[in-house]
Amino acid sequence: MESTTIIKIQSLEPYRHLFPKANAIDSTVKMGANVSDTVEFIPKVVAKTQWQVEKFVNQELRGLSDFNACEKLWHFVKNHIRYKKDVRGIEQVRSPRRLIHDGVGDCDCFTTFISTCLTVLKIPVINRITKYKENYFLHIYPTVPLVHGKYITMDCVVDKFNYE
Repeated sequence: MESTTIIKIQSLEPYRHLFPKANAIDSTVKMGANVSDTVEFIPKVVAKTQWQVEKFVNQELRGLSDFNACEKLWHFVKNHIRYKKDVRGIEQVRSPRRLIHDGVGDCDCFTTFISTCLTVLKIPVINRITKYKENYFLHIYPTVPLVHGKYITMDCVVDKFNYE
């Protein structure tokens, strides 16, 4: 799944001070990791990195309704972070501060960032993995469950908020 629209990415400079400086070091967590490993790893990153988004959440999202916070967060990621697939065979799950440092990420990096912000806001999040023509999973994005089986879709790879 990829966006069909080319977006002019806005500068992260007005927001960089809200995130701690990243240790721009790539560390291998698991050689030969697969989709299941990535799906299991994201909540661990979220649990350990909430402190990295607290200033951002407090300045940009705190006090908004759940829907408005989700919408603003989606637009922030969509408009400030360039989508770029990982190199085949090298899966990167960036921490929030590393995503801001790099200014690029893929769907699991977007999912990690969004899930971390929502967790700090105490908004429940469920990550959805999908497959398309291939017979294996290749995309992940967060959703926020609502009442009556409805949810807010936070897929920053598509061109529209709350759409899948």
